[in-house]
Amino acid sequence: SSRLISLLSFQALPQQKIRVKLRAYFGEYIEEAAKMIVEAVKNTGAGVMGPVPLPTERKIFCVLRSPHVDKDSREHFQIKTHKRLIDIKNPNPRTIDALMQLDIPAGVDVEVKL
Repeated sequence: SSRLISLLSFQALPQQKIRVKLRAYFGEYIEEAAKMIVEAVKNTGAGVMGPVPLPTERKIFCVLRSPHVDKDSREHFQIKTHKRLIDIKNPNPRTIDALMQLDIPAGVDVEVKL
């Protein structure tokens, strides 16, 4: 009975994973970075889930065109933030080393959680 409980508790242990969040203003940059990360992880033998596209965040700014009175004339500007999520299952030391060696494009923000 105690052996069965210890076996079940061993199987119920959570798997180790690394969660990588990518953010960028340009869609091409984030796709390139995601492809590089997935390729590097697959080459080291770890499992990978993703890239999962998260909702694109849009910030819209409304500006008056005229420096003086004409309030009916306005201009809208927007900034889109593209986001992707990649989960790395059962990473090994080679996986972490490969991720550290990657040359991610300059416009991509990478957030890593263990």
